[in-house]
Amino acid sequence: MQSFSNVTADVWNCCKATAATYGVQINSDSGSASSHGFTVNWNYDSGSQVLQLQVTDKPFWAPCSIVNSKVHDAVDECYANHGASGSSMLG
Repeated sequence: MQSFSNVTADVWNCCKATAATYGVQINSDSGSASSHGFTVNWNYDSGSQVLQLQVTDKPFWAPCSIVNSKVHDAVDECYANHGASGSSMLG
C-alpha cells in the first residue's frame, strides 16, 4: 500500500487520467480495477486529501519494486504538473 498526502482534486484528476493511459479506468474515489494482468485498489479521501493505492495482482515478470516505483513516479508527476507538493509513505 502506498499512501500520498496533500492530493488535491487536480492532482487526483491527473492520477485518474494517468491510470487511463495504462488501461485502468478510475470512475470513483474508491474501488478496484484490472488491466493487462495488474489489479489496482484505490481510495481517495477528498476531505483529508489522502490517496491510498495498492497493486494487489501483477504479472510474474513485473517486480514489486518496479511496480511501486512506477506508481510513485506517476503521482509525483501529477504533483509537479499541478504545482502541488505532497508526501508519500509505503504502508
